[in-house]
Amino acid sequence: MATNEKFKDKPLKDCISHLEEIAENKNTEENIADLRALIKNLIKSNRFFDISSLYVFLKNAAANGHKTGVFFEPAKSMLQENLKNLFIKSITYNNTELRRMFSDILGNDNGLVIELVSFIFDKYELFNFRFSDNINRQLIEIAEADLSGFIDHANPGFLAFYLASLPKISFVPQKHIEQLTNLILYKTDSQKQTAKILTSMYEYPSADILLIFILSPRESDRLQALQILKSRLSMEKYTELRESFAEKAPYFIRTAMTSGLFYDFHNIPLTHKELFAAILKYTDVRLVKEIVIPMLRRENTEGDPIITDSKLAFIPAFRDFIPLYSDLVPELTKILRDEKIEIDVKEEIRKLLLEFK
Repeated sequence: MATNEKFKDKPLKDCISHLEEIAENKNTEENIADLRALIKNLIKSNRFFDISSLYVFLKNAAANGHKTGVFFEPAKSMLQENLKNLFIKSITYNNTELRRMFSDILGNDNGLVIELVSFIFDKYELFNFRFSDNINRQLIEIAEADLSGFIDHANPGFLAFYLASLPKISFVPQKHIEQLTNLILYKTDSQKQTAKILTSMYEYPSADILLIFILSPRESDRLQALQILKSRLSMEKYTELRESFAEKAPYFIRTAMTSGLFYDFHNIPLTHKELFAAILKYTDVRLVKEIVIPMLRRENTEGDPIITDSKLAFIPAFRDFIPLYSDLVPELTKILRDEKIEIDVKEEIRKLLLEFK
């Protein structure tokens, strides 16, 4: 069997001569072993120009029916196996043949393109990087053509970066946004993809994406999105997330709590309601005045415990607002005087107000 050392420091013309010689050999396994040893040695020695020259030579041989053409497809496959590290190592080289080789190997394999971009992104931690408009357009075209495949091939870091970039790009097609929203909210077979998106949000949270998830009828997705929001909004370093959330969250929270389009808010698990209440403090007081107080005042004629739970879940949210908005105190006091409101709810309000006396 061939070893990598067999080709160490040999000029490329000698390596090609060896391939021409063994091409006559019917022992295919031995031939491929020599080819693999040659390519491994070229990669190990950082002989990138020789790699691209060998690739072009074998490609032309295959196209013209020469005997060494039998090595082209195996060589292409071997280079594809090493594509990520090969690309990273040669990224500073300015060589036309090298660029053409990479382009040829990638071809129309969009999955491989995304895997390569993800690898580079992860290698250099490019969260603050901005792609050119041309690259953004190409990425959007790939994602739009096969969104599930795009998500499957992207690593979590690059996926988070891509999704967080979409709201900042002026030319994103509305169709692509609808496609993404549909995958998150409506596709019954998209759990693998939504799970990966949520994993990516831990690395680089995007308010636009997480707010779509809080409308999800899929309880596990909704819970995870709410948990990410609660934890990341409280971290000092996520200033941009808090600003974006404060601007966009009122619409989504109002929709979740009052529209009934995606689920009946009172019927979601208590843990979810408590998380909704916990992230309210990162919005403004309008949601409290327009949504929460009317909910507390609403008569629960049937004594439905899930409605009572909804009210109890949101009372703690007032702790963050009363110090800044003292006019909330009279509103809560009115509820205490209403005989139609549940005793448990009034008791929790009474305890809350005592804290601010």
